[in-house]
Amino acid sequence: RTRCFDAHRAKYRTEIIRLIDGKTAQAVNDELVELQKSYDFKSITPDNGHEFARLSEVVSCPVYYAHAYASFERGTNENHNRMIRRHLPKGTTKTTPEEVAAIEYWMNHYPRKMFNYKSSYEMSLAG
Repeated sequence: RTRCFDAHRAKYRTEIIRLIDGKTAQAVNDELVELQKSYDFKSITPDNGHEFARLSEVVSCPVYYAHAYASFERGTNENHNRMIRRHLPKGTTKTTPEEVAAIEYWMNHYPRKMFNYKSSYEMSLAG
């Protein structure tokens, strides 16, 4: 079973989405170790699933867990999940890394009101 790992870089809401094998803490941690080779995370605010329970074992930045049933504490994460679900409805079990990369590209080039209708990509270039 595959699952998407979704992280974002907060300043410009840049998405990093990866397809991982399984829904285990070890699979998530293995992918996070790889991502840290290319990205410097300032903090992580994960979903409350058990697969995110051991993040602090592999990251040196703060990990902020939201309270149960308090999705408002993870507003950007919830909005990004909704955008991903446009392409991958909940329960989707078959997708490819290429499809996930296309969703990531679309999200990072999507105009946002908060950036005066520029995309995360455009904002990061203006930087």
